[in-house]
Amino acid sequence: MNPEFAGGVFTAAGAQFASWYARLWRPLGELTVAVTRPSPGDRVLDACCGSGASAVPAAIAVGPSGHVDAVDMAGGLLDQGRATAAGLDQLVFTEHDVLTWDGGPYDLVQCVYGVFFFPDMDAGARRLISRLRPGGRFAVTTWRHDGMARIVPIGQAAAAAERPELTGPAGRVGSQGRIDTPEKLTTWLTGLGLVDVEVEEIGFVQPLHPEDAWTLFLGAAMRAFITGMDEAAVARVKERYLAGLAEAGLTSLDCGSLVAVGRVPA
Repeated sequence: MNPEFAGGVFTAAGAQFASWYARLWRPLGELTVAVTRPSPGDRVLDACCGSGASAVPAAIAVGPSGHVDAVDMAGGLLDQGRATAAGLDQLVFTEHDVLTWDGGPYDLVQCVYGVFFFPDMDAGARRLISRLRPGGRFAVTTWRHDGMARIVPIGQAAAAAERPELTGPAGRVGSQGRIDTPEKLTTWLTGLGLVDVEVEEIGFVQPLHPEDAWTLFLGAAMRAFITGMDEAAVARVKERYLAGLAEAGLTSLDCGSLVAVGRVPA
């Protein structure tokens, strides 16, 4: 996904994204940091930071002697993050394309649910890894194959009736399927030159009311499916999407995730 387009999608999704912050993004961000474990005094880059769900706990972990750069193209989400992080002077939110970010070197670069949106996931990850000091750590959080991945195709299919170009793999948002199991994620990170790669599986399930399912659609990357549609078309997408969830028997949101950490050779 083009970084500027992604920034626009998530800025437009701001209100719905915020409605899911306490329920979804914040706990997943905190769980990520429980695995990545930044230390006091560390310098951290939180790439594709959104509204700071993982950047805020990272800033608390590094303390006043550390520093966290939280970088994203979604200006609206960054504003939400700044409000949440009031008083954490070691945390700086910046609207910028992470693929051209020149900060560092960092002790830890973490990208939470972001790498699979890069136009070229491998090149984008290598760019982030290049911001690390020798021996620094690169962390990625992604959806597990049997969790959120069940919902996105239903959203895609619901929108494809209005936008045929969304039909099939060419219309998918992101490259999540390449890294959605511990084995695939480990192989991918090792192929990028990282060593000591470890993957932690996180279970996180909650009830999913139909109206909540629609705000999730509007507040996440699926919103890109309806960009440019008129109100009538969006209403039809909503109807098909909710019908698709019901047909699939999805009454809960399985946010099962993988958090992987690898190290750059010293």
